[in-house]
Amino acid sequence: MDPLALTPFAIAAGGGRIGPLAASQLVSAGTTLLQRSAPLVRTLAGRSSGMLLPNGPAWLLALAASDGREAVILDPASSGDELAAHCHTHGIGAVFTTKTLSSRLPTAITRILLDDAPATAYVVLPDREQTVDLGSHYGLDLIGDTGVEGTNEPCLHFPASSTSLSHRDVLAAARTAMATFAYTPVDRTLTMSPLVTPSAVIHGLVSPLLAGGLLHLREQLTTYQCRTLIEKDDVTMLVGTDSTLGDLALAIRGAPLVHSALKRVVCVSGDTRSMLATEHDLPR
Repeated sequence: MDPLALTPFAIAAGGGRIGPLAASQLVSAGTTLLQRSAPLVRTLAGRSSGMLLPNGPAWLLALAASDGREAVILDPASSGDELAAHCHTHGIGAVFTTKTLSSRLPTAITRILLDDAPATAYVVLPDREQTVDLGSHYGLDLIGDTGVEGTNEPCLHFPASSTSLSHRDVLAAARTAMATFAYTPVDRTLTMSPLVTPSAVIHGLVSPLLAGGLLHLREQLTTYQCRTLIEKDDVTMLVGTDSTLGDLALAIRGAPLVHSALKRVVCVSGDTRSMLATEHDLPR
């Protein structure tokens, strides 16, 4: 199989960055994790992976470490009972998560703690724990056409909307978004929406990185922190929900931005079964 048929490898080939980290570095760390953890490979054999993560660079690493199999996107806002049901229903073998969020998972499920990624990962099995050094991996040398269609193999599943996307679906939707909202390599995107819906993942992660741009992907940013990033880091693309963008719009109307390079504000609220997004009216 052409490795660029897999979504994380296509993203890595785009040349984008999540903060100071190159997408290719994160994807490389994900593949290194599999190479250095035989217990994880055995646990995932023939099963889905789970991703219970806040926004951050570890999201892309976990997608790469899912090794092309379907990754079930678990919402950090879910209850322990809901998470247990998803793990059972979707045949999840192991969950990529953080120490804090892992406490809500069933005790018997293998979890990979990515709090210290991309330097280190911790594979926690029911009977033991393995520390995996990811810091000495070599960067990926990707040569090929980043415009490949991708395969129809499962890539992402969103339990909240019962939506499944193949690698081909994800890449096609991301390229459509790139054309619609004009993502470019010089764009600096701030994603305020949690990566738990198809629209948020396509518009807030895949499209900016596939275009080769810089992505600010952080957990629980306050309105003040968002303003600071927009003004100081020359954010050109803003991705969020009606709620987060609405709160920011009110704050900006009360105290206009001193400096802003914003050219587009993309709202990913609405029907989570779709990957549609619209422009939001935000002062800039």
